This record gives sequence, structure tokens and C-alpha cells, in this order.
Amino acid sequence: MARRFCDALEAAGFTVHQEGRSQGDLRGVLLSVDPSEGLEGGVFVWWSVAHDFASAVMESVHQEGDHGHTLQHYAFVNGHMHATLVSVLESASFQTVDLDDDMDPFLIRVVS
Repeated sequence: MARRFCDALEAAGFTVHQEGRSQGDLRGVLLSVDPSEGLEGGVFVWWSVAHDFASAVMESVHQEGDHGHTLQHYAFVNGHMHATLVSVLESASFQTVDLDDDMDPFLIRVVS
């Protein structure tokens, strides 16, 4: 099932990295498979920015609080890429679930 989601995203032009199988600074679309049953398990997709950008966001938060430009840009990028991934997957006839998780607000569960 994860392979089908990956194929649909790659057909749309994304490079997809499966969590745990790739090395280095992962950026772009990440895919993770959790074989657990129930609400915790499934196939998950999210957008990942470059490590240097994520580090700059953390530094910005420490220096400027949650109103700095770097954090706002980070939220803009992740919010738009999240919406794009949901749209592409749903257009390819997959059902997605926004988990509404405060710890990982851009995580998408793909259910079919």
C-alpha cells in the first residue's frame, strides 16, 4: 500500500524518502510505515525542510520568540506543502486524515 502512495507522489514530481531507509539530511516528502493496528498504525507522509533551515528556526525562536520572520516562513512553507501533499494524494484517489496533532501538526495519515 505504501508503494502505491509513493508512486503517486513520485508521478507528481516529488522525490519520496522512506524514513529509516535513507541517510543524510532528509528533505522533501518523507514516508513512514507503522505496522501497528488501530489508530497508531498506518502510512504517514509529511514535508521535511532542510536541517539547516530547521536549525535556523530553532535559533530564531530562542532569539525572537514565536513572532520572528524565520518561524513565520517555516510555518508558511510547511503549511503550503502539507496542503499540496493532501491535494495530490486525494486527487490520486487516496483518502487522507489530518491528525491534528500539536506535536506534529503537518503529519498526514494516508488510509487508502
